[in-house]
Amino acid sequence: MILAAALSAAALLTAPSRAQAAPEPAPAEPGVVGPDAPEIVEIVAPEAPPKPEPPPSEPALPADESDTDDDHEQTEGDAEDPEQDPDAEPGKKGKKAKKKRDPNDPHRLEYGVLPATAYDIDLGLGFGVLVTLAKFHPKYQPYRWRLEMLLYATVKRTPGVGYGLPFHDDYIKGDFPGLLNGRLRINAAVRFRRFTNQGWYGLGNISANPEPWTDIDPETDQAAYREARLYNRYDRIYPAFDFNTRFILWDRSQLGNDVPRPCGSKRRERCPPYAYGRPGSPREPVAHKRRLEALLGTSFAYNFINPYPNSKLVEDIAASEVDDADGRTLQGLLHGTQDHALLTLNFGLLYDSRDHEYTPTRGSFTELSGRFSPGVDKGLVFGELFLGHAAFIPLYDEYLVLGARGAIDLLFGKPPIYELGRYGVLSPVDGPGGSWSIRGVPRQRYFGKQKAVLNVELRSMFYRFNIRSQRFGIGALAFVDAGRLWTDYEPVTLAGQNIDGSFWDLKLGVGGGLRITWGETLVIRV
Repeated sequence: MILAAALSAAALLTAPSRAQAAPEPAPAEPGVVGPDAPEIVEIVAPEAPPKPEPPPSEPALPADESDTDDDHEQTEGDAEDPEQDPDAEPGKKGKKAKKKRDPNDPHRLEYGVLPATAYDIDLGLGFGVLVTLAKFHPKYQPYRWRLEMLLYATVKRTPGVGYGLPFHDDYIKGDFPGLLNGRLRINAAVRFRRFTNQGWYGLGNISANPEPWTDIDPETDQAAYREARLYNRYDRIYPAFDFNTRFILWDRSQLGNDVPRPCGSKRRERCPPYAYGRPGSPREPVAHKRRLEALLGTSFAYNFINPYPNSKLVEDIAASEVDDADGRTLQGLLHGTQDHALLTLNFGLLYDSRDHEYTPTRGSFTELSGRFSPGVDKGLVFGELFLGHAAFIPLYDEYLVLGARGAIDLLFGKPPIYELGRYGVLSPVDGPGGSWSIRGVPRQRYFGKQKAVLNVELRSMFYRFNIRSQRFGIGALAFVDAGRLWTDYEPVTLAGQNIDGSFWDLKLGVGGGLRITWGETLVIRV
């Protein structure tokens, strides 16, 4: 017995050093403790019958002081259990606990990969892929940075003509807030677009929409039928680059927890991170955001303009060269009908009091902005003034929100023809008409220098859920859209007719649909 005990003690003393102390753990991810810290499993020499006590492991050290806040609290059950796999063989590590990502982690990286499928009555069935990446940080609002990438094209069948690809759009967008100690935000985009069916129905608020193909049999004269189907179209190709900066002039936001929770008092675990916080914590929400920003940037595009034979655009260009009243009128309004470069300088003021940029439930956003083109090509010297205001009122938390948007856009000088069918500076859209202005009215349908658009919506977010670490929400909306334009600042007549009609010749759109949110920055409209 004494000899056996002595041999056992000698074996224990002469065992390798790894039997006496656990190896130093590898550094954990910055700011992560609990289940992410590496396991320490003791390896004991087989000759020693008694099992020594496991030595304490060294704690994972945070990368910096900001990562030691309450955002990384260890919950009960997250603590490391050195004996979590009692059946593990000696000398082998036990099974590592599966890491569970917190969907509300303030340091999370949100991503979305979606098939970009859509249907537009003008463009056809769209297909492609949309990728979004957004990095969050408690010290940056609304995020640390965000990238959006799109590869997209549409296919449409034209009766008697066949299938074609009328629209192609590829872009990369970047949004970088929080620069210069939180005062500077940069929005940049590089894109390539092609519209083989860019619309041109002529000038005015009551421009005609003829259908010359109705008198042509596609079976007997397919070429003429195809030409007639393209009567109100032309081909436009344009690579473009946008670079805008937003600098905070003053920020009167107030911190606090006195705002009713936008996701309901019974859904704390499903609320977005900005909805809750504790005084003094980096997650403390901005309860009353009031921020004024200055907008300054530039945009550049090179436009390839290809009118189709015998189209409406070809007819108007020919009419503008005739020395009569209509010709002189068209000559003063039709510009940019040939290939040209376009450079604009963007400027303005932005006031934001919304509680969220992508899914607001309260507050407002006002844009007073302008653009100026010095006419680097084809004498296209023009200016634009834009006033837009959006307001949101929670009727019942986020379950029922009333939203309204209004926009007034004015063009001066010699804008190219496609500028007559769009409005906005920070986020330009087609209109009046199209899914971003007057829903139900075809896009690129009306053209003029003055535009007014009003949208009213009732929104509801009625269910939120998580799939793994991704957060989703399902809601609905009902809307009423209205708007119109004026060709110029004085009444314009062509062929003896006022082409803008009466004041009450409004374009209307009424409808509804679904809204699906994925994370904080991706909203899908159906």
